[in-house]
Amino acid sequence: MEEPTPHSTEQKHDPSTTHAVVNNEPAIQKPVDAKIGKLKLAFLYVLVGGLILSALISVTAILIGEFNSVVQKALWTTVIFVTHSLLVLGLVSSDRHNQLGKSILPTTVLAATIANMFTATLGTWGLIGNEGAWKAFLVYILAIGTAYLLAAVRRLTIQHDLTKNLVLTSSVLIILLAVLLVPWIISPDASFIAPLYFRIIGAVTILAFTALSVTVIIHRIAIAQKPELRKTTPIEQPYSTSMQTVLILIGIMTAIFWLFGLSALVLDAARSTYAPSRPQYNSRYLD
Repeated sequence: MEEPTPHSTEQKHDPSTTHAVVNNEPAIQKPVDAKIGKLKLAFLYVLVGGLILSALISVTAILIGEFNSVVQKALWTTVIFVTHSLLVLGLVSSDRHNQLGKSILPTTVLAATIANMFTATLGTWGLIGNEGAWKAFLVYILAIGTAYLLAAVRRLTIQHDLTKNLVLTSSVLIILLAVLLVPWIISPDASFIAPLYFRIIGAVTILAFTALSVTVIIHRIAIAQKPELRKTTPIEQPYSTSMQTVLILIGIMTAIFWLFGLSALVLDAARSTYAPSRPQYNSRYLD
């Protein structure tokens, strides 16, 4: 009877077996949403068409007419379309994970850019006035800044009841504050802009940022007590590097406008609160 060799009990490496194991691993590859890609491509074509049309109108006005106010408006329209088109192109081309329409921050920036392109054009041609176009721009800046705050608050969401309620409360108060600021932006000299209005804004501002601060603290406490809650944060596709660059630049510009807007709001509130009242005279001393 033949004795087994010392190496007969060892398992031989089978390349085919290893290959089979590797092939059984799931391929991590996110499918590309073809419909969203086609919509973005169609949108860019429409944008290019509007840009070309604006340029043709400007060139025609320069060649045919004199350099008057109409030509100046046509040139300003071209400048508006070019600058806004470059920003839209930067957003769409950097959206490699199809987050436009899904993520609140880039979607708000894109919508505000397109809306400002039209309102700025209408203001250039005097259809809504330059003041109206400027006020609309400030409302868009307010919406973009609000979107930054809401996106930051949403990152605090975890599977913790108190934290989720605080996140919801903070979000509602931030939206309420933004809505309350719109009348002041649109009509700062209106009769309803009174001390009571500014007191309401001040109270909502304190409540909003207090709720936000408490949310951050409770979030940290919950994570410290149960580290596994960190994994319950809503999973979002990270922004691409180019998208992050665009959002950072827009965020810096928005923060500058918010800083000046906050200063103007405080000054208006101070004037409204401490404005001297009209002196009251007794009619019997006027005789």
